[in-house]
Amino acid sequence: MDCISVFLAGIPNVIATSGTAFTEAQSRLLRRYATRVIVNFDPDTAGANAAEKSIALLTEEGFEVRVLTLEGGLDPDRYVRERGARAYAEALRAAPQYQEYLVERARRLFPSRDPKSKTEALNFLLPHIRRIPSRIARDAFANDAAQALGIDSALVRAELKDAAAKRRDSIAPHAHPLTHAERVLLQAFSAPRSSEAYLVAEGSLHQHEREFSAMRSDVREMVEQLRNRPDGADPLTALAAEEHRRLLAELFLSVHDSEPEADAVEEAVLAIRRTVLEQEQRRLRAAIDQAERAGKVDETLRLTRDNQDVTRRLRDLD
Repeated sequence: MDCISVFLAGIPNVIATSGTAFTEAQSRLLRRYATRVIVNFDPDTAGANAAEKSIALLTEEGFEVRVLTLEGGLDPDRYVRERGARAYAEALRAAPQYQEYLVERARRLFPSRDPKSKTEALNFLLPHIRRIPSRIARDAFANDAAQALGIDSALVRAELKDAAAKRRDSIAPHAHPLTHAERVLLQAFSAPRSSEAYLVAEGSLHQHEREFSAMRSDVREMVEQLRNRPDGADPLTALAAEEHRRLLAELFLSVHDSEPEADAVEEAVLAIRRTVLEQEQRRLRAAIDQAERAGKVDETLRLTRDNQDVTRRLRDLD
């Protein structure tokens, strides 16, 4: 009935799985007739699982895939009958890319922001990332997933490369979740306030506060607590969370010098600023794409101006 209702609503290029699940052979057959597919299964658990399997098969065949999840938990048949053919056609036009759907599903399945949940969310996405034929598209998906999950994009690419080499569809929890730049920055803010490393880091934070405010939330929290500690106080006692104290202690044990060079701090600041701006650029490009599909001209123009500003700021870093 889903297939019939959508066809009667004026959308003839529609097919439905029936009896057996969608198969690899069916995906290859479909590729003879189309290059773009919008997946619209029922919104229940079985439907979500079917959507994920279909996405995997379709992306392996090189389809451009989008995923429609109808409002109100409705299936296509009921949605067309209750809200009309025009509403369904508009919903199709606004359907997001499958990458966006999968990332959002990962965030719903693993809502916590702790390292264990981030690893589980990445493990959910990793098989889908690996199946993408295009290396450029794989890298873009990995970067978007990293941004949404609050994981450093370089770390995701490294884990993806390692998993692909070892033919794994999952990763183990990462031993050190901090990037090199974040470690240098934390080391600088742990130094005495009169030190050159601290002064360079503090000056950079004031000068680029807008970009630092978009830094990873856990690292930003550690930086603020280190900055607000009493003069001469032990950096470890300034951190409220046990996990943060453990990370800082591991950092102190892994470095040879207690205080980084000023040049190293400047390079770390530059790397963090670039990462933040690249994440903002990806977010804006996705928002522009969604606004264009929804026909929101004013919002598209506003987002485009914002993206141009971010692009200019990125160029200034070079």
